[in-house]
Amino acid sequence: MEKAIYLKELNEKLNALYYQCNIAAWNLSTTGKDEYAAQAEHADLAMRLFLADKQRFDTVNSMLAAGDLEELERRQLTLIHDMMVENQLDKEMLQQLVIKQIALQSITTKFRGTIDGREVNNKQIEEVLRSSTNNDLRKKAWLASKQVGAVLEPGLMELIKLRNESAVKLGYANYYEMSIQLQEFDGAWLKQTLESYRDQTDTLFRRVKDSIDQAVGQRLGVDPSTLMPWHMSDMFFQEAPRTSDVDLGVYFEGKGNHIVEELATKTYDTIGLDIRDIIARSDLYERAGKDQHAFTMHLDHKGDVRVLANLRPNETEMETLLHEMGHGVYDKYLDMSLPPVLRHPAHIFTTEAVAMFFGRMARDPKWYKQMVGIDDAALQRLEDDLPVAIRNQMLVATRWITHFALFESELYHTENGDSRLWYQGVQNIQYLNTPEERLEKPDWAAKYHFAMAPVYYHNYLLGEMLASQFDHTLRAETEGKVLTPEGGRWFVDNVFTPGAKYSWNTMIEDATGEKLNPSYLVQQFNY
Repeated sequence: MEKAIYLKELNEKLNALYYQCNIAAWNLSTTGKDEYAAQAEHADLAMRLFLADKQRFDTVNSMLAAGDLEELERRQLTLIHDMMVENQLDKEMLQQLVIKQIALQSITTKFRGTIDGREVNNKQIEEVLRSSTNNDLRKKAWLASKQVGAVLEPGLMELIKLRNESAVKLGYANYYEMSIQLQEFDGAWLKQTLESYRDQTDTLFRRVKDSIDQAVGQRLGVDPSTLMPWHMSDMFFQEAPRTSDVDLGVYFEGKGNHIVEELATKTYDTIGLDIRDIIARSDLYERAGKDQHAFTMHLDHKGDVRVLANLRPNETEMETLLHEMGHGVYDKYLDMSLPPVLRHPAHIFTTEAVAMFFGRMARDPKWYKQMVGIDDAALQRLEDDLPVAIRNQMLVATRWITHFALFESELYHTENGDSRLWYQGVQNIQYLNTPEERLEKPDWAAKYHFAMAPVYYHNYLLGEMLASQFDHTLRAETEGKVLTPEGGRWFVDNVFTPGAKYSWNTMIEDATGEKLNPSYLVQQFNY
């Protein structure tokens, strides 16, 4: 069969299967209903079996080996090949991989922790950790956030071992090594990049952590040297606690439940990118049975882009929606004339970079001036405070990412969900005291990504690096006028439209003039 015809048919079949997976996953995430779990399981298995077909895999390999390919044909075949590789397994193993993951997704969607016998959702836990000065309540809330870990851990360890078994059958050392390679990374380069960033920022992070401890200790009446994880402002110390009297919440609270949605729309309008159609399809507010996380889906690769969130009127949710809509506009403004397999971001971490670029605006004084309309006196207060806040946040978040990513690597290399190793990372990378009574508890398993987004987390750190590189380039291109139609057009032309036509480093070099350069992240927040 002629290559062009074969590729066209293959794209169409893959995209139809992909849509069935996505709509089932969306319905499960928005309702938690068992019927959608069954549909998700069926759709995921159908996709995997299609990709597992040996004859189809051999045809793709033969075409790649032939050499008489146009650039776009080779790129499509390469991406399809990499999708097929991890599915070259027997039906029984594929079925078990799907069943176990969907079962864990159902648990995470429906589970709610308890405080003194009262059921609480993640937003309620986060609110306690963000604002309460009752240290007993804070500890109870933090412990409630870990209850799901004990429920997930047995099934999660089974899934991790099965993932490893599948990777070994395919000729890889383990699932982690396979995933890194299929994500177009060199494993040694990635490990060196993570560890180098940790080492380059260590002195600064120690100083920042000391200042956080002093402020938190004073606010909560606790000796800074004895602070525990529940004294921080979120469940995993991903967020930097507030260290000043400036409260961004005043710009959201009392402004109506839709203030975050309205400000996000205004922000993207300002750069010439319309998100109203995305919002119309999205599911943005809390309710029982709904997934408590936030994510963006491009269901059909024809423009059906949706966001799931659980918005409340505060600055954290403002950052969340700006972030998710960054994913959304990337997907919306892809070149829809490309074959479906190329209607994707250049890489997982390039879409994370765009999302992070926009999410950072929720801590940018100029954004509050331009979008919220604060007066000059308020602007001055924010300009005095927010640079420190965003610096602290960036360092806290990237240390957390480094801890998670290094632990996950060990998890797949050892097949040992070692809670002591987890808390060793909490202590040695995040510089948090560790509660002795939790050292044998599977608190690590409470983090959603281990089950539902395996070998993904390193992309967040690479995304932060690229977000800073985008920031550097865009400010030069627009003479510092980022929140303008020129800024939006730069993203559309240089980042969104190419889709997955090129490898991630080629796209980055074309857009910014150089390959991924981690030094921009280090430099941007080194003050």
